[in-house]
Amino acid sequence: MQIEKKYFTIEEILERWQMPEHDLGYLAENDELRLSIRIYDVPMEFGEFRRLKSGGRRWSPKERTIYSGLVDLHPGDAYMIFRCSERNVFDFRQPDGSCMRVHYMASPVLVMLGDLLIRREERDRIEKVRGFKTAELCSGSTGFSASPDYHHVCCNGQHYYLGDVQARVVKELHSAAARGEPWQNGKRLLTVARSRSMRMADVFKSQSNWRDLIESDGRGLYRLRTEVVPEE
Repeated sequence: MQIEKKYFTIEEILERWQMPEHDLGYLAENDELRLSIRIYDVPMEFGEFRRLKSGGRRWSPKERTIYSGLVDLHPGDAYMIFRCSERNVFDFRQPDGSCMRVHYMASPVLVMLGDLLIRREERDRIEKVRGFKTAELCSGSTGFSASPDYHHVCCNGQHYYLGDVQARVVKELHSAAARGEPWQNGKRLLTVARSRSMRMADVFKSQSNWRDLIESDGRGLYRLRTEVVPEE
């Protein structure tokens, strides 16, 4: 029997999305995915940061309490946790936008990589926004399938989580293959995808196995490395 969880470990999410850990870290540190942790009996203050005329900020507490429950991480803290495996954290945020801070007389919360969680509503939001189809997208060992925005692609059994330009290139190649014109000029593809670089290898350098997804003829033409049945 499965229970209805309010939050999940990153291991559960990585398995569900068939995503490498570094890609999940990328989403978190760029504030596209909000990570959480669970704390117990921590002296906390609720309040806000006020802007000073000097350009700095000053913390203005409104309420103090001993808090237990889920709290959300700021992107900078998520960034350091993925790179250093742990971080002392003082400031947190809540889904409603309110700020929380560990009381100045209390110790910071030591957050380790294994402590990271994702709220159910955050998981569902990401899957809707980015069009993730979870592991079901790769139901077979061959062929091509993609989420509506092409940020999640499965080709010949391999998952790819693509950036904006990469997704536009693959979408264009898929559309061309469906028209019966699989081979496309690389520079034109990158121009259509609004890429700042005119080298396919540079655009896909974050995808170590991108050549298993896109094939080159060595003369400037590219196509998807899979069979796409042309539309009637």
